[in-house]
Amino acid sequence: MTSTPRSTAPALKQAIAAAVFALIASLILWTNQQHVSRFFMLSPLLVHTLLETITITIFVSVFIVCWNAFGGYRSRSSVVLAVTFLSAAILGFVHAISFQGMPEFTGPSDMHKSFSAWIASRAIIALTLLGLSMNPKDPNLSQRQSDAFLMTGLVLTAVICGIIFMFPLAVPLMYTDQYGQTNFKIACEVALILINLISAALFLKHSLKGPDQQVEDRLEIARVPLFLASWLMGISEVYFSLYAERSDVNVAIGHFLQLAAAIAIYRSMVAINIHKPYTRLATQTIEIARSAAELAAQRERLHRMIDTAIDGIITVDEHQTILIINPAAATIFGYDAEYLMGKSLTLLIPERHRAGHGSHLKKFGETGSTRRKMGSRSEDFYITGRRSDGTEFPMEASIAHQLENGSRIYTVIFRDITDRKIAKEKMAQYHEELSQLSAALQSIREEERKHIARELHDDLGQLLAALRMDLTLVQRAPELAAKSQSAIQSMDQLILTAITTLRRIATDLRPRALDEGGLFFALQTLQREFSQRHMIDCELIADEDQLTLDDARSTAIFRIVQESLTNVARHAEASAVTIEFEHFPDKIVFSICDNGKGIDEEDMRKSRSFGLVGMRERVKAMHGHFHVSGNAGEGTCLHVELPFSRQTSGQTA
Repeated sequence: MTSTPRSTAPALKQAIAAAVFALIASLILWTNQQHVSRFFMLSPLLVHTLLETITITIFVSVFIVCWNAFGGYRSRSSVVLAVTFLSAAILGFVHAISFQGMPEFTGPSDMHKSFSAWIASRAIIALTLLGLSMNPKDPNLSQRQSDAFLMTGLVLTAVICGIIFMFPLAVPLMYTDQYGQTNFKIACEVALILINLISAALFLKHSLKGPDQQVEDRLEIARVPLFLASWLMGISEVYFSLYAERSDVNVAIGHFLQLAAAIAIYRSMVAINIHKPYTRLATQTIEIARSAAELAAQRERLHRMIDTAIDGIITVDEHQTILIINPAAATIFGYDAEYLMGKSLTLLIPERHRAGHGSHLKKFGETGSTRRKMGSRSEDFYITGRRSDGTEFPMEASIAHQLENGSRIYTVIFRDITDRKIAKEKMAQYHEELSQLSAALQSIREEERKHIARELHDDLGQLLAALRMDLTLVQRAPELAAKSQSAIQSMDQLILTAITTLRRIATDLRPRALDEGGLFFALQTLQREFSQRHMIDCELIADEDQLTLDDARSTAIFRIVQESLTNVARHAEASAVTIEFEHFPDKIVFSICDNGKGIDEEDMRKSRSFGLVGMRERVKAMHGHFHVSGNAGEGTCLHVELPFSRQTSGQTA
């Protein structure tokens, strides 16, 4: 068995104690009927009428609460209970007025009518409680469905009353003048006893499992009092099956138990739901007070954060009236914070921007976006503010908005970036100067290479060639010994090696093919020598007419391709390289792609990657675009775009 929660355990213990006491006391009375039957009521009609009236009043209260307590969320159980107890109250009233001794109701047939109304009333209550104890589903009902239930219940009640008074013999006799209660009436009482005891057992089972989860704004039904009510109603029906005379004390005891059961029903449905709104109101009052205290604390915390923030914070309404401004914002603009409260935001905006600021603010509020950076320049997003002395300064700002009571409230958070903007401009200037210096150094370097290559080729190369020719003449002299011939041949070989090395060095410094045959012929020579030297398949895809360029671009492109092939040979571990050129009216595009091990982004960002840095600087000096892509194991591609429409900044190599 599941243990009950602490909130229901005391009430359940009290109910069980009351049920056990009623059972023990009744057992004592039932087993001593010969003594109990000696006691009679002096005014049985008065006692009966009084107790029935109180019970009827309680049933009407149950109807009122079940029907009206939470009309907006009326459930099926509340409607059924309301109709049940209204019908029971009506039949109870019929039973009371037709009881023997009432005016116009003095014969045995009148007692039969009274008992018929009594059995019908108690049967309706017993069956309803039995259905409720089975814990059925409890959907909501519309107002039309609720009214249909009520009208059906009233019509059936009227039909029962009509049968009792107009066709009393349609119901088997329940009372005779000679024998009192009939066997049929006692059988009905036994059936009611069984139904009530079954209901009590089911209610007790649900109570032991714990309270049902209640839904806000719906009828709350306490199962513990209903257990006690069903139990007392079952016991009371025993008393109503024992008495023979109207004045018998069993009648009074039974009615007292019925009254106690009605009070238990009242507590389970009426008292708890009348108390519920007040309990909720008290709880909500406490929660509101706690929320107000928390809100005040949060507001104080927010004000401290705003006041101590180093960034400026300004809040305005739809008409650009300043609602909140922190000391940092007032200091940035050179005003006092109290002076700016209630002033227009246009006071802090340069005059040339004031006309369009309101429309921009309104447009931002209508976009649906709640926040964004301010400013029209995507690279820095800065706007311009106006100080109290009329000077203007740049600001980095973001804006957010929200709806309060149907009006839009805008909050701007900003900071003065005058120093940063100056530093950025200086840095851009330094970078431009460095780029120009790099371009100049590249140009000087290329000129020096060209000069050294020419000197090596024209002077030193010619000297080595002349020396070899003289050595050849000496070698032809017949008077030289064989030993001298061998030494001369060795010297000739060394001179030949020196000439070859000299040509290679001169070509690396400045290939003569670039000056004599143009870029296409120089790239072909570079491709052929690269393949022969490194045993890597190199393919050049280009048209000679497309590569007829000026010296600056030709030199830059050659050096980029040369450096790329050097990187492939050193790092790529590739077996094939493709160099492809595309010519457009306004630019030339080329790429160098290999099938090697690829390159990581970290490798591309290494500070010692001077080859990539040099290529990037060459392209930048030509106002072009440089991009390297590649994944591990998938090779590397270098993409370059060089425009024709802009002039290069200096002679680039």
